[in-house]
Amino acid sequence: MAVELLDRKSEFDEYLQENDETLSAFNFTNIFVWKDFFTFEFKVLDGNLCVFARDQIGCFLYLPPLGQTISPLAVEQSFAYMERVNQGSGVSRIENVSLKQLNNFPETNYKYFQKAYEYLYYRKDLAGLAGNVYKSKRWLLNNFQKNNEYSFVSYSPQYQEDCLRLFDQWAQERTEKCSDDIYQHMLKENRNVHRLILQFADQLGLVGRVIMINRKIAAYSFGVEINRDTFCVLVEVTDLNVKGLSVGIFHHLCNDPQLASYKFINVMDDFELENIQWTKNSFRPIIMMPSYSVSRK
Repeated sequence: MAVELLDRKSEFDEYLQENDETLSAFNFTNIFVWKDFFTFEFKVLDGNLCVFARDQIGCFLYLPPLGQTISPLAVEQSFAYMERVNQGSGVSRIENVSLKQLNNFPETNYKYFQKAYEYLYYRKDLAGLAGNVYKSKRWLLNNFQKNNEYSFVSYSPQYQEDCLRLFDQWAQERTEKCSDDIYQHMLKENRNVHRLILQFADQLGLVGRVIMINRKIAAYSFGVEINRDTFCVLVEVTDLNVKGLSVGIFHHLCNDPQLASYKFINVMDDFELENIQWTKNSFRPIIMMPSYSVSRK
């Protein structure tokens, strides 16, 4: 199944080149890593590539039709297909619609609701951590660098099992600290997401970095290009017992020469969880990008 879905990456990327979106959903990786939770189907409708996702509840369009423009006919054909599959269950919808794309869905025929925001930053702000607003981040970074002999290196497949062990340790400690049922369920689901990222990083074209302390994996982070100006950080896991490590790997990643050409960093949404909201806001986003779910009236 993984190889079969990977074979569609080049087709997806070809249609994606016609778009200039900044939301994290507009990348093949954010489809591939959910392959064990959804069955994905690719259909070309009126010149647009439509990616349908299906689970036991029903079928929906994972993101708006891809192409140079969104074809109204492709939208209508997508809803017609979903409604046949869903047999009137009411789950037919288009997810991950950006703010500027809403113009393609006139209110006479469609309704929409806003989902979570994604956080966008200037990469140079995160690379420099200058000024009073980043004073606490600089302190954490300096503390980490002063008290640890570490190396920041590119991810290699030989690190896969060690990274998974770090994820299990991180998830267990997070579970003990946060009793929120949604958060704990998210942690369980995300182990498989991280496993796929670690296993298929090269095939997906990901940028992966790890921090080694005492020759052991202490942190890892992976990201991918969304467009020529925007890099998206997909996952970050650290040893929670090392003070300042999270700031350390994020800072090093934003300074990495491979990211030098990007103006923006997208760190995705916060799952509407207060602890994640606080952390992402503390890095001073320049904009909060809404995404929408669209359905027929």
